[in-house]
Amino acid sequence: MKGSLFKSAGIVSLSIFSSRVLGLLRDIVIASTFGAGALTDIFFVAFRIPNLLRRIFAEGAFNSAFVPAFTKKLKDSKEKAELLAGQIFAVLLILLTASVVFGEIFAPLIVKLVAPGFGGKEFSYAVKLLREMFPYIMLVSLTAFIGGILNAFDRFFSPAFSTALFNLSLILSALLLSEKLSVESLALGVIIGGFLQLSLQIPFLRSIDFNLKPILKLSEEAKKVLLNTVPGIFGFAVRQVSMLIDTVIASFLTSGAISYLYYANRFVQLPLGMFAIGLSQVLLPRLSKRIGEKDYHRELEAGILLCSAVVIPAAVGLIFFGKPIVDIVFNHGAFTEKDLIGTYAVLVCYSTGLFFFSMEKIVSNVYHSMEEFKIPVKVAAYTLVFNFIVNLIFCFGLGMGAPGLALGTSLTSLLNLAVLLLILRKKFDVDVIKTVATQGVRYLLFSVPVGVVSVLGTEVYFKASTFPGKAVTVLLTILIAAGVYGALLFTLKDPVIQKLKEV
Repeated sequence: MKGSLFKSAGIVSLSIFSSRVLGLLRDIVIASTFGAGALTDIFFVAFRIPNLLRRIFAEGAFNSAFVPAFTKKLKDSKEKAELLAGQIFAVLLILLTASVVFGEIFAPLIVKLVAPGFGGKEFSYAVKLLREMFPYIMLVSLTAFIGGILNAFDRFFSPAFSTALFNLSLILSALLLSEKLSVESLALGVIIGGFLQLSLQIPFLRSIDFNLKPILKLSEEAKKVLLNTVPGIFGFAVRQVSMLIDTVIASFLTSGAISYLYYANRFVQLPLGMFAIGLSQVLLPRLSKRIGEKDYHRELEAGILLCSAVVIPAAVGLIFFGKPIVDIVFNHGAFTEKDLIGTYAVLVCYSTGLFFFSMEKIVSNVYHSMEEFKIPVKVAAYTLVFNFIVNLIFCFGLGMGAPGLALGTSLTSLLNLAVLLLILRKKFDVDVIKTVATQGVRYLLFSVPVGVVSVLGTEVYFKASTFPGKAVTVLLTILIAAGVYGALLFTLKDPVIQKLKEV
């Protein structure tokens, strides 16, 4: 494994970490200001639509199809890469403009489809917020598109860090405008944050002297990228439909269920975003450059190793120390004890699938690097049916409520990962099943001390009577767990420690 992979992944992880920390602070502000009830349910439903389209248009299908092709063009010449980027840029602008117009016109229908349990004032308010936030898709999609170009040039900081500006915008909007605008302050923060994200990319794009302008005349290469985007859109759409199914079902559950899912997901997104998503962003252009080379397998196996070593102990920590973390982060102001219990239950169910979510990101990039997009789409479509069935069983048949949705998502991710790995071995002779299984079991065993420290830390936390005492307990528990885990890896001369020394 080359040290540059660790270095690049480290840059992205640190950037995403700062963003995630601000994201948690943002959610603390939202939770303490609005709690976990009708208002937050309305905002999260309205925001989910432009956020879903962002993942489809930019970070999902478009970038997954564009980055491998762009990277290969860049190996030939910068001029050819600029031409391809300009052609895709033109199509992206047209589609995004059409999407915004469509969203503004059909906002009532969209809300009705996404949250059929909403009615009366809830429905009207959600429609209003959705219309106010829909332009965000244009801003953030362009941000992600430019970020894909920068990643191909090994510039990872600004695309990863831009979300920090978005979170900062929401924090300030909530603190300064909530009394006057209620949750509409958050909608304003979303739009301002989108402008800030896009603005950050411009100087970095100029620093590489890249000329990005829309070109309407499409080459055969551009048409191929767009053709590859079509199954990619369906694939990412299927995954997002899975999230929408959760929202639809949650809208029929008790008040606050949607918020529990959102708040719990924020904690899962911290390790997932820092390491799995960050690492996949680095791996995609690197794998695309190494198709057919011996380094291809080494890069892939190195990514699995690094991700497993970090994500698994994080999942164990969230399962056994999640309640104190949720308590100290969110249990303020309008956030109640009931909200704490509900959010933690969902967090446990999400955390059981954290490793599968992470591996799924990495394995999907293997397909994308080979410009194979149809297979992940088919697999995602089949597992979507499984997801819907288990959600109904867990939520209503077993009466698990919101935690049932999270558990169903985790099991679906496991199934999706297993099928992708099997097809990868059978059809493309890329066999990493043993690597994934071995590293998963290995670092799960190494994470046992993390679980022990977390259980003891939880007992100490809830015996503490003051906030400073609780804060110190959380900090010490995390540091001790990380220290014990790191010492164990160092003592056993684990490959991750050896690779870190090479950076």
